[in-house]
Order: sequence, then C-alpha cells, then structure tokens
Amino acid sequence: MHKIMGNSNWKQYFDNKAETFGASVKSSDYFNEESFFMQRDNTLRWLGRLEGKEILDAGCGVGAFSEPLVKNNTVYGVDFSVKSLEHAAARGLRTSSEDLTALSFENGKFDVVMCIGVIQLIEQYENVLKELARVTKPGGTLLIETLNKGSVQRKMLKLFEKSKKFEKMYTMDELKRVFSKYGFGQIEFLKIYHPFKFVTQGSGDGLMSSMFSTSFAIKGRKNID
Repeated sequence: MHKIMGNSNWKQYFDNKAETFGASVKSSDYFNEESFFMQRDNTLRWLGRLEGKEILDAGCGVGAFSEPLVKNNTVYGVDFSVKSLEHAAARGLRTSSEDLTALSFENGKFDVVMCIGVIQLIEQYENVLKELARVTKPGGTLLIETLNKGSVQRKMLKLFEKSKKFEKMYTMDELKRVFSKYGFGQIEFLKIYHPFKFVTQGSGDGLMSSMFSTSFAIKGRKNID
C-alpha cells in the first residue's frame, strides 16, 4: 500500500471500505472520526457561508465532507467508487462516476469546486487541477485539501506507519504555483495541525506552518478575463 496504486486498485480499495463501513466517515482515510470532523468543520467555516450555489465535490467518497452544504446548495459528487457514491447520493449529492481528468461538465459550471484528500493518491495531479480549473466559473472558488510535504510529523509517520498512504505530498508553494498557472488569484491557505484542534490561516508558506502543519487546504478565486 505504500506505493502509488493505479485507479483500478484505488477503486477496489474504496469500494471495499464503503462495503465494510457503509456511510461512516471510516470509509475515508482519516486518522479517526474526530480528525475528520475537525478538518471538515474548519474547512467549511473557512470556505464561508454558501447559499444557492452549484458546488462540485470532486472525489467525494461517501459524501460526508460536503453533506452540510446540501441543504442550501446544489452539490454534485463525483468519484470512481460506485459503492461510495451510493452513500453520497443518500446524503443528497447528485452523483456520477467520473474520471477527474476528463469530467463531463461544461466549462465554468460551478461556483465552488472542492477536492478533499484526493491528489495525494494521484500520480499526475496537475492534470486533475487543470480539469477542476476548467469547470470552475470565472469568479468561482477552487479548494484543494491535501498532505503537507514539509511536515515533521508526516516524515516520522512515513517511517513508522507503512500501512498509511503517504505516497504523494506537496508544499504550499508548489500548489500555489499551479493555482496561478491555471488562472487563480487571491490564494489563501488553511493549515491543520493534527492531532491538535487548532488551525491557522494565511496567504503564504511560513517556516513554522511548513514544518508543523500536517495538512493544508488551499483556495483561490478564478480570474475574470
């Protein structure tokens, strides 16, 4: 499991998790349920209040992360795990099995595109970001959440927890460059420090946050031509 798997293997892996754990957040690869809800609550609070928006949850799994947005918005969920999508649909997401590098949606469809805990599993992540940028409308928001490459804790966990999937990690500056490349400005970060319950916000990759945040979210606003 500590080598990057192909899509078919990941599909089987998450299908099996959904079969075993059902709609539970245990179907996702978080340290525990407490970690999941802490990250979800802080990330959605940082994203801001949303009403009447069209939102894409790319790699939605069982739909637990974007479920709070369903009440006041139209939330689409795409994933390659059909078992997971069954639970996401029950949560109110409009689901479809899709390839994140070749989505079926038209250009600029979504006000908000979110991709949580996905790109660390993907070899060619930039192709995914390019496609997510395509379906984000001008003035809309793209939010990616992933593992922090510079984290001291991550480096230690990689040594001792071989069953965990820490294959692909990223620096904040790396993703900031890719966001800029595909037309996003007003770029900000949310830095998460598992197992601690606090987060910090900022516009750059400071030394302390780079060393000690275990994961981070990055969001940007798509430029209006």
